[in-house]
Amino acid sequence: MGTPISVLAVGVSAAGAPAIAKITANTRVNAATGPIGMITDVMQFSAPGIGTWVVGATRVLVQGLPAINQSSTGPAVGPPTFFPPLGPMVVTQGDARVSAM
Repeated sequence: MGTPISVLAVGVSAAGAPAIAKITANTRVNAATGPIGMITDVMQFSAPGIGTWVVGATRVLVQGLPAINQSSTGPAVGPPTFFPPLGPMVVTQGDARVSAM
């Protein structure tokens, strides 16, 4: 059974800090609320830091790349001078109408 996919930046968090922005190359595949997350997306967090995805969906591709669903994860790190780890990124709120495996 598939899990909800990532669409909005605020639905992703690392160490309890919600993401405030998402940089994506996906301009073609959209859900009702926005572009579907891909493994190449870069997330920006309210606690200074950025995150990149490492594990994406195994069976659903967007423009040839894995989509991001609630089982996806990746590291988030702090500002470039020190790079302290913020913790793993997780999708806390996905689009309930679209799911991926």
